[in-house]
Amino acid sequence: MSRILGQFGTDIAPYVLREAAGRGSGGVRVQHGAGWALAGAAADADGGVAAVLTGRLDVRLPLLSRIEAGGRGVAERAPATLVRAAFQTEGPECTGSLRGRYAVAVADTRGAQRLVLATDDAGSIPIYHHWDRVRQVFSFASDLPALLALLPSRPALWQPGLDAYLTTGAALDGRTLFDGVRMLPPGTTAVYERGIGLSLIPRDPAVGATVPAPGTAGRELQLERARRSRGGTPADALLDLPGPGTTLLRELTGPDLPSAGPAPDEAGADALPPLDRRCVRDLPALLPELVWRLGQPEADPGALLVSALYAAARRRGIGTVLASDAAEEVVAGRRRVEAALGEGPQDWLSCYADRLAPVPAAHRARLYTRDYRAFLDDRGDAAHGLAARLGAEAARRSRRAALTAFELDEVLPVRGLRRTAHLAGGHAVSGLLPWPAHRLWTAAAPYAAGPAPTAAAGALSGLLVPGSELMDFVRETLSPSRLRISGLLSRRSVEKLFAAQLARPSERLVGTIWALVMFELWREEFGPAVRRPVPPPVRAKSPADLPALTRRAPVL
Repeated sequence: MSRILGQFGTDIAPYVLREAAGRGSGGVRVQHGAGWALAGAAADADGGVAAVLTGRLDVRLPLLSRIEAGGRGVAERAPATLVRAAFQTEGPECTGSLRGRYAVAVADTRGAQRLVLATDDAGSIPIYHHWDRVRQVFSFASDLPALLALLPSRPALWQPGLDAYLTTGAALDGRTLFDGVRMLPPGTTAVYERGIGLSLIPRDPAVGATVPAPGTAGRELQLERARRSRGGTPADALLDLPGPGTTLLRELTGPDLPSAGPAPDEAGADALPPLDRRCVRDLPALLPELVWRLGQPEADPGALLVSALYAAARRRGIGTVLASDAAEEVVAGRRRVEAALGEGPQDWLSCYADRLAPVPAAHRARLYTRDYRAFLDDRGDAAHGLAARLGAEAARRSRRAALTAFELDEVLPVRGLRRTAHLAGGHAVSGLLPWPAHRLWTAAAPYAAGPAPTAAAGALSGLLVPGSELMDFVRETLSPSRLRISGLLSRRSVEKLFAAQLARPSERLVGTIWALVMFELWREEFGPAVRRPVPPPVRAKSPADLPALTRRAPVL
């Protein structure tokens, strides 16, 4: 997946955008003018309108028909050209007629300059943006490293970010762990105009969107199947931890499509992934690269395996695979919802939150420094905010509807689809879900029963033993000298965490250690400025009413 990026409100040289896009992005085309610039592999400009696009557009013929019906001819049917022509015909409303898996940006300089950004209904490809109020510059990119490369200084850590990450696995509500950097919500069109600011326009979900029938797949997957039938590079099943998401996709699309996972009969559930045997000694190099690709910390140990699988797909000449890692998130979300629906009216919120959290609530409270705990107590931590939000939604409609919407509209885009987009795109592979998320959610019902798979954490638990290379690396990453820099994690509590894992190994303790390691590696990789939490002022009550202070009369 190629990157798209750009700036509005300043003159920027094309080479800056090319450098920010990175050498692995293929041929980057830059469209620029006075006070604006866009870049992407798919780009087009004409008549004062420039467009860049990443991903793919489906059903281009209806879009072309709408453009021609508006009296505008289109010589080429390239996606960026269609987006540019549709915008010239209908303005920002044209984003409501786009279908597919995409992120687009359009610069309109025909009058008052404006920038339009849009993501698909599922949020398959994220768009990150930053508004510099002092410089009056708006920046955006389809991944965080590219966006950060455009900013004049490193943004600070969003102070509640660590708690949000350990509570929900990611910052929600469009936030990121970088202060001032936000992610465009799925199914949203953003319009930025100079002197006015940014407006977010939610779109209605696509009506009548095409859905492949069982046993079929999208065009890219069909092309991949045809290439294999002509004797191309064999697309052997990739190594992965087997899970219900892989089985679900195989059932929906047929057994012979390449996938970021094995065919059902190719791996035993208790097999230790070859990746762990090969690469433990290389973790000091592999994990920083992983957090660099993702741009944010990732609490799921399976992300390292998924990244290796997409890299293996690229080496084998496979350009399109079924994104079973994103399908696993759909199944996990359905499992969390069904478990919460089985709880009593007093317990369902806390039980759901605990299943969602990478680190249990009891562990989180003990891991924070005293000042960070006081900061969270004063402003409200992520768990209380989540409970208030879901409780209010469940009171307005059913518990099932509230949790399902939260999983599909909030959790899946930032935990599943974002990871697929960055890890697959980082290896020049397209990871696709051939069915829309809502249809996958329905199909996932039979796979949501039973306990959640814990093979990845179990494999790590067997490697976190005294004297192992992995244990030495983990302890160095969470050493007191490193934790002292941020002042967010209690050094003593982290030492107790290690002691508990060595005395009584458990997958939950391993998951906690992994989440902390990934946060510290992310913090060191991107170097966000950390504002140490300031404890709230103590408001002591006086035992008696104090007299009012008045200006003392001068002594004569």
